[in-house]
Amino acid sequence: MTRRILVGGIMLLALVSAGALVRAHAALQKTEPAANATVTKAPTSVQLWFSEAPDLKVTKVDLTGPAGKVELGPAHSMGKGNVMAPIVGKIADGKHTVNWQTAGDDGHVEKGSFAFTVSIKAE
Repeated sequence: MTRRILVGGIMLLALVSAGALVRAHAALQKTEPAANATVTKAPTSVQLWFSEAPDLKVTKVDLTGPAGKVELGPAHSMGKGNVMAPIVGKIADGKHTVNWQTAGDDGHVEKGSFAFTVSIKAE
């Protein structure tokens, strides 16, 4: 009986520890421009908010539009959990895709993407 309690306690501890590790990954929480949004003014940057401070050594942000890759400046921290990459290239009307990569406190690399549409009306 005592052995079963000990083994059960060890298994429970392992499960709780594994759950803590899963939550330690840097999860994307918010973006600007917002995912799936249509913007009527050309954005000047791409911003990403994560659940924890991203490791800038492995953080990458790429932007692709209808005409191909859009040039971005270096991604840098804008505060805890926030990364910003300035858009230095020309951004055209149409669908744009942001591909990102980062790592959190546990060092596990996370990758993802989201899209937004630029629709600038000529006046």
